[in-house]
Amino acid sequence: MPSNTPPEPEPHEATEVPPWDSRREPEPAVQTWDRLTRPVLAVRVRSRWERCPIISVQLYRDGHVAVQVDIHLDSDTVYQARTYRWDPRAMYILRRGDPPHEL
Repeated sequence: MPSNTPPEPEPHEATEVPPWDSRREPEPAVQTWDRLTRPVLAVRVRSRWERCPIISVQLYRDGHVAVQVDIHLDSDTVYQARTYRWDPRAMYILRRGDPPHEL
C-alpha cells in the first residue's frame, strides 16, 4: 500500500561562502562561543555528514545567515575553518551549547 506522506528530500551539499568583506556588504552581527561550550552541527560536505563545532554565526542585514565551523576535510586529525550559508537541508544541530556571546 502506498504511503500518503511524501518522501524526505535528499540532503544536498552545504554551500561555502567567502568571508565577510566590508567592500561588498555591511558588517553582520556576529555570535561566538567559548571553545568548550560551542554548539555542534552536522554539515553535509563531499557527500558525507561531518561533525562540526561552530566558531561563529554571522547574521546579515539582508536576512541571510552564515555559519563558520571547524571541519575535518582532508584529515581525521586536523580541523579547517570554513564558512557555509545556513541551509537546514545541508546541516542540522547536534548540540546546542551555551548561549552565544554577541560581538
